[in-house]
Amino acid sequence: MVSAPAPRLLTAPTYLPALTGIRAVAAYLVYLHHFNPFPPDSGHGLVRLLHRVAVELHVGVPVFFVLSGFLITLRYYGTQQPAGRWWGRYLRNRAARIYPLYFLLTCLSFAALYRAQHRFDLSVWWYNVTFLRGFFDEYKFTGIRQGWTLTVEECFYLLAPLVFAVVQRQRRALWLLPVLLLGAGLALVLVLGPLRYHGLFGNTPFMLLYTFFGRSTEFFVGIQLALWYRNGQLRVPAMRLTYTAAGALGAAAVVAGLVALQGAPYSYGQHHPLGIVLNNVVLPGALAVGFAGLLTEETGFRRFLRTAPMQVLGKSSYAFYLVHLGFAQETVQNRLTSHQLGQFVALNVLAVGLYYGLEQPLQRRLRAPAAP
Repeated sequence: MVSAPAPRLLTAPTYLPALTGIRAVAAYLVYLHHFNPFPPDSGHGLVRLLHRVAVELHVGVPVFFVLSGFLITLRYYGTQQPAGRWWGRYLRNRAARIYPLYFLLTCLSFAALYRAQHRFDLSVWWYNVTFLRGFFDEYKFTGIRQGWTLTVEECFYLLAPLVFAVVQRQRRALWLLPVLLLGAGLALVLVLGPLRYHGLFGNTPFMLLYTFFGRSTEFFVGIQLALWYRNGQLRVPAMRLTYTAAGALGAAAVVAGLVALQGAPYSYGQHHPLGIVLNNVVLPGALAVGFAGLLTEETGFRRFLRTAPMQVLGKSSYAFYLVHLGFAQETVQNRLTSHQLGQFVALNVLAVGLYYGLEQPLQRRLRAPAAP
């Protein structure tokens, strides 16, 4: 067996072209989930099945979560310091990556809502621009509907250096911490849920599906993968079934399981108790296996993800994710084209323009200067 070319360093390169390309694939899965191209009432059995599969393509979100855990660990594990200066640089760089484009598009979203309905709720806007909306069941889909996932991401960013410090002292704590976080989430539901304050930790399914306390395992799987990669512990398997193929088969099996769980009262298999386990625990494991393949194996899929077009689409995937649903998509639909494929292309063009014209320049301007 051949060891993966991962360096044994405190830091490792975080620009991995195949993983940049996979971001675009994840964003497109979420797009298909929101804009299912297959009619549910088709007389053709295969089309009905494809509709049910597309319903569960929210599985693109765990791809982002596992990938975040992996990349943040590569970049920061072993470098964290208790000093305020280090924390200031860390938080500034994380905010520069996520916040400027989100803030601008959120404000435009509320402006569009005001123009259409002459309605503006300052408190809802505040919950959106501070990422607090992700803790409230009532507000989770306000503003940029899909932006609830950024509350989950930001919780991980805030806790990651603390997690790294604990794991450096006691490696076994890596898999105790998700259990503790889940317990903390259940406690918050018990304490805050009865207050009935706009759905603040209003119920257990909400906590499990939409908050970091329920979704932390996805990030911890990414952390574990990164630690193996940094330590050179990923090896090309000595078998015909590659990591890439095994990961893809595992993810497909999870989607098949979610499809099988669809049915009253669960519109999505993910909402079934077993579906939550499949989505939040089993799927991240399959994704980690697939990512291990992208890191160690030279496959056709890896070469495709590394192509120049996929790099552009991967880099602009965050912008695409933010604009693919909501006022930007509605504007494209109403003023440019009602054809779904045309909208998909137009939204990609818009996302690429936002990335190179706004997101990347603002990120470079706002990032903390390199440490001396």
